[in-house]
Amino acid sequence: MWSRTAVITNSLLRRSGLADQSGATAMEYALIGTGIGVAIIAALFSIGDEIVRLFELVQTTLDGATN
Repeated sequence: MWSRTAVITNSLLRRSGLADQSGATAMEYALIGTGIGVAIIAALFSIGDEIVRLFELVQTTLDGATN
């Protein structure tokens, strides 16, 4: 009895589109992508000053080499 009810319920859900989970997968990928983006931005902000100092050191070294 229960198995027949489950089959009928599953059939009705598929016809109505409520059993479709492809949107859930897209949402999961969107959340993962957002998390990765936030992590990259946080990493860039934390090492940003060091990168600026590195480029300034390269610039002064190259300026000193040409003079």
